[in-house]
Amino acid sequence: MLLRCLLGAAVACALVASAVPVHAEVASVVRTESFRLLNEGIAAYNKGDYRGAITSLEKSASMALNSFRAHLYLGLARIGDRRYPEAVDALLVALDLEPENLQGLTGLGEAYLRMGDIDESRAAYVRALKERPEFPAALVGIARSFEAQGRDSEAVPFYRRAITANAGFAEAYTQLGELYLRQGRVEEAIDLLAEGVRVRPDYAPGRNRLALAYSRLGLFNEAVATIQSAIALEPNRPEHPTTLGNIQLDLGLVERARESFVRALAIDSSFPGALRGVAEIARREGNYDLAAQHVDLALADPRLDSRERKEFETLRAAIATERERAAVLLAAERAGTATPEQLDELTTLYAGRGMWDRAVDLARRGASPQDQLAYYLLRAGRFREAYDVYVGLLEAEPGRPDLLLNLGIALASLGRDEEAVAAYRAVTDDPEAPDTIQRLGRVYLGNALLRLERDAEAADAYLAFLDGAADGEFAERVRRILERIAPDRVPKPASSPADAAAPPPPQGGTTP
Repeated sequence: MLLRCLLGAAVACALVASAVPVHAEVASVVRTESFRLLNEGIAAYNKGDYRGAITSLEKSASMALNSFRAHLYLGLARIGDRRYPEAVDALLVALDLEPENLQGLTGLGEAYLRMGDIDESRAAYVRALKERPEFPAALVGIARSFEAQGRDSEAVPFYRRAITANAGFAEAYTQLGELYLRQGRVEEAIDLLAEGVRVRPDYAPGRNRLALAYSRLGLFNEAVATIQSAIALEPNRPEHPTTLGNIQLDLGLVERARESFVRALAIDSSFPGALRGVAEIARREGNYDLAAQHVDLALADPRLDSRERKEFETLRAAIATERERAAVLLAAERAGTATPEQLDELTTLYAGRGMWDRAVDLARRGASPQDQLAYYLLRAGRFREAYDVYVGLLEAEPGRPDLLLNLGIALASLGRDEEAVAAYRAVTDDPEAPDTIQRLGRVYLGNALLRLERDAEAADAYLAFLDGAADGEFAERVRRILERIAPDRVPKPASSPADAAAPPPPQGGTTP
C-alpha cells in the first residue's frame, strides 16, 4: 500500500513536472509566431500592401492582445485600405495601451477625418499637440480638417506652422501645395510641391501632386515622368496609376488612360478615382449603362468617405440625365425626325465627349452657326477646312476679333506662322477688341514669333499679356516660357489667390 502511494506520488510529481515546460513551450511558440506576424505585417504596410498587412496583423493582435504595435499598425493598415471605422476600433485599443502615442493619435485623427467626423478628428490632433506642441503631423491634420469644412484661410497658418516646426516634413508642403493648386495659385503650389519632393525624394504622394500641377500647366512630359517616379516608389498604391490615367485622358490618349485605370483597379477593385476614370471613358463612348455600373460599384463600397460619396451621387445623377436626353435625341436622329435644334443639342453632346468629327458632321446637318462649325473643325484637327470656313466668315464680317484669332490658330496649325502673326496683330492692335480676346491674341502672337525664332518680339508679346495679370495657370505657363527666352524680364506673379482675370482659351483656342 505504501509502495503504491509512493508510486502514485511519483507519477503525479512527474506529471506536474512535465506540465510546466509543455505550457511554457506553447506560450513561447505563440509569442514567436505573433512577433513573426507582426514584423510581416509591418513590412507589408511599409510596402503599401495594406490588405496583406491586415491579414498578418489581425492574426498577430489576436495572439497578443496587449501588443500595442500590432493594434497600431492594424489601424494604420486599415486606413490605407479605406476601412475607417475598423481602423478607429484598432487605434482605440492601441491608445488604451499607450494613451500618449503620437502616431496612434494622428492615425485616429486621420481615420475620423476620412469618415467626415471633423470634431472627433480635430480632438485627436489636439490631444497629440498637448503631448508635443508644434508636432507637424498634428498641425497638418488640423489644417486638413479646416479644409474639409471649406475654411481654407484657417488651414493655411497651420500648414505654415508645420513647415516652420519641421522643414523636412514633406506632407506639409504637399498638402499646402495642393490647397494652392485648387485656389489657382499655381506658381506657389509648384514651388511648395517641388520643395516637398526635394526635402524627401521618396515621398510618393508629393510626386503625385506635383505631377498633377505639371499637368495643369500643360507640362505633360514633366507630369508623366513625375508620376512614373511615384509609381516606381509605391507600385502597390492605386492612386498613382489613377493620376497617370487622368493625365493621359487630358492628352486624349483614351486607350492608354483605360489601361492605367485598369492597372489601378487591379490593385484595389473599388478605388474611387479609377472607377471615376473608367466611368468617364464609358460616358465619352456613349456607354451610359457601363458608366453607371462603375459609379454604382464605387457607391456600394462602405469604405467610400463622405466627400467622395457626395461626388459620386452627383455624377450618378448627371449620367442618368445625359443618358435619358441622349436616348431621345438619337432616336429622333435615326428616325430622321430630328429638328435642327435637336441636332444642335446632339452636336453639343458629342463635343462634350470629345468626339469632334461626329460633332462636325452633325453641325453641318443642323442649324449650328458657321463659327461653331469652324471651332469643331479646329478641335478635330481639320485645319484646312477650318481655315476655309474662317476666311468665308471674315468676308462677311471683316475684322471680327474672335474670328481673326481663330483664323490665326488655323494658320499656325498649318505651319503658316508669318500669316498667323499678321492675324494675331490685327487682334492685338484693335482697340475695340474685347480684353479677353486681346490678351489671348498676345499669347498666341508670342507663340508664333517664338516658332519663327524672333525671341525678343515674342518676349514683348508675352510681357504685354502679363501686364496686370494675376497669378494662375495661364499666366504661369507664360512666365515659364519667358524664363527660357528672357529670364531677366520675368515679372513677379501677383499675390491674389486666383487668376480670376486669366481667360480660358476661346472657342478654337489652345494653350501656350
